[in-house]
Amino acid sequence: MRLPKTLAVIVVAMALPLAGCGQESQPSAPTPTATATPRPAAMDDTVKQLLEVDRRNPDKVAAAFAELITRWEVATDRTETAAAVRAHPLMIPALAKRTVEPQRNASQALWLELAPLGAFSEPTIGPGVPIDGEEGTDTEDVAYRNFTATWTWRDADGKHLKADKRKRNIFLVLTRSNGAWSVADYVTEDLAA
Repeated sequence: MRLPKTLAVIVVAMALPLAGCGQESQPSAPTPTATATPRPAAMDDTVKQLLEVDRRNPDKVAAAFAELITRWEVATDRTETAAAVRAHPLMIPALAKRTVEPQRNASQALWLELAPLGAFSEPTIGPGVPIDGEEGTDTEDVAYRNFTATWTWRDADGKHLKADKRKRNIFLVLTRSNGAWSVADYVTEDLAA
């Protein structure tokens, strides 16, 4: 009989300190468990929109590709080629496979200057100059397009930082397979300003 009384005393002794820990005021509302998801960056939205281009139209595919390969975010892109890597979905598989980032960035000094500012490029795409004067003649399944790109640099808030003095010619060869146009090859060349 002594055991049940002893157990009862132990239980009461353990419960008293716990009862003293309770709050005297009204209990607060439970803390929500869901976490807010960050809004995607403007760069991510733009890239997604450009990749969703109408693949039945070679002009739209070419213009989207030209903009994609000149749209950089220096805080995350190691090289200018990172933009071309993002454009892989618009390329034929063989071109995508051989489009890889180099070990060194040819624009390293500029990248080092702009990275702390969270800078990104804002390209302007216009008509281009044919490479070697040859424009190419479109066929049913092959199209040739030329563009010229210039760009300005903006900070993370979109404030204009500086105009880049470079002007880049972009020559594209597109092919159609199963009704969808893809970039089969491209050449870029910086032009004299």
